[in-house]
Amino acid sequence: MEIIPSNSFDKGISNPALAKEEVKTYRFRVCYEDVDAAGIVYHARYFGIADRARTESIRRLGGTTSDLYKDFGLVLVVREAEIKFRKPLYIDELVIVKTNIITTLGASCWLSQVFFRNEEIVTELKIQLVCLKKETYMPAPFPADWKRIFAAMI
Repeated sequence: MEIIPSNSFDKGISNPALAKEEVKTYRFRVCYEDVDAAGIVYHARYFGIADRARTESIRRLGGTTSDLYKDFGLVLVVREAEIKFRKPLYIDELVIVKTNIITTLGASCWLSQVFFRNEEIVTELKIQLVCLKKETYMPAPFPADWKRIFAAMI
């Protein structure tokens, strides 16, 4: 299956026709800054890497958090996060993070982010994002474009 964004999603997309799995896949190599003295990825770094992975997935579909802020006066915050470490990741390893939407509600969504080394699952995250009005920090529904983005990430 291919995802072909509409014209309103053009900005930020380098390839207008992306396979659905490619949109949801983020590849990175573990660097020195990611690890502790033993060469193992430091536990808190997983959240930063997961943030980059979901940001890139959303960007590939035409959304950016800066546009959400500028165009709609909305911000995204992590309300809840759960992480399950299965195996460690080490310096210089090539890792893939797959991001999927589990469910969306009016002003929030749940995502699953799974870290893979080759075909092996090494870490799993479940994260709830909430959309808030920037002036009041009260929940606000996602704009229609963002609902379409999230639907493409299921």
